Amino acid sequence: FTHRRIPSINICIRPQKFETMLLSTPLAMLVDSPPPVVVQAFTESLCIDCKHFFINSLIPTYNQLGAGVIDLQIFPFGNAQLDMDNKSVNCQHGPAECDANTWQQCAVRQTDASTYLKFFECLENTLPMGHKDEPFEEQVFAKCATQSGIEFEGLKRCHGNPVLRWMLEKENSDKTPDHEYVPWVYINGNLFNYETDDFLAMVCKEYAAKGGSHPACSSEIIDQASLSLQ
Repeated sequence: FTHRRIPSINICIRPQKFETMLLSTPLAMLVDSPPPVVVQAFTESLCIDCKHFFINSLIPTYNQLGAGVIDLQIFPFGNAQLDMDNKSVNCQHGPAECDANTWQQCAVRQTDASTYLKFFECLENTLPMGHKDEPFEEQVFAKCATQSGIEFEGLKRCHGNPVLRWMLEKENSDKTPDHEYVPWVYINGNLFNYETDDFLAMVCKEYAAKGGSHPACSSEIIDQASLSLQ
């Protein structure tokens, strides 16, 4: 299982534009910041433990720290298994989970983390957890997309395209490592125990270790991470 990062894009700026940036940008933003902490979350829909992780840990922490501190990568596949012969997917919580996973995979593909996390949060608070054979009504996902600022017709085209659906299932399957349970979460390559560890503290600890600082990452918070590792 390999962690890959996409290299940043160099942008050429006209000299007068750069001078304007220097005058208008706070000094703290002109100082090199450490790279964000890579958080990889392997999850699945209709999973109560995944819901608790999203609602209680990931979403509030991301809302506090943002993309400058967290490089978020979510893979909605979990314990599903691919049937390569029939190009189909079998999911732990039934066909409804598989279908919801696809809606989530499409959201991740088409939007940024701050947007698709709102979509995930809406679904986690709307869909009943547990096994369900019949997929949920399309209007459930349309409502959550609208509330999250996602253009639903584009999301629907992704969801309704069998070739794209299968491609996304394979991609998420390939990127999902061997695991014992879900959510299976790495913070800079270190396995996070959502039952015992404080997510905010762990992310802050990793960020501070590279020289980063953030108002939400107080010394008390970072100390919590150190205590949990003892």
